[in-house]
Amino acid sequence: MLMVLGIVALPGMMSGQILAGESPLTAVRYQLLICFSIAATAAIVTWVSIQMTQKLYFTKNDQFIRSQDSGD
Repeated sequence: MLMVLGIVALPGMMSGQILAGESPLTAVRYQLLICFSIAATAAIVTWVSIQMTQKLYFTKNDQFIRSQDSGD
């Protein structure tokens, strides 16, 4: 995902800022800020998802809860 951000999505924003007359250093700072923000958001969402589903599949003693098969 981060490779796509660096190659396709973000240079458009950066070149747009440069064409608008902004300093290239400022444009790179914005690019890095957005890239790190997206990576941090993905990490936080992953952590929250694991925390939410952990109670469904593990006991308080960290033992795996087996699902009951209704077919056999």
